[in-house]
Amino acid sequence: MPAIEIVLRDDNGNIIDSRNARKYPLDLGKQSFHEIEGAVEKFKRQALPEIEASLLEAAQNAFILDKKKT
Repeated sequence: MPAIEIVLRDDNGNIIDSRNARKYPLDLGKQSFHEIEGAVEKFKRQALPEIEASLLEAAQNAFILDKKKT
């Protein structure tokens, strides 16, 4: 089964998310246009909130570290 793997990195190439890379399996069924479109929509509904949460968490951690330095 095909899968999409996402790793978030900063400008220096460091992994942003404290968790490991996440894999999202794509159930393409018989690979018809309709099934592929459905699998991509399911991926977006599942992955995008997790990616947003990871980015917000990283920004919050950076903000906290910056406040501790000052």
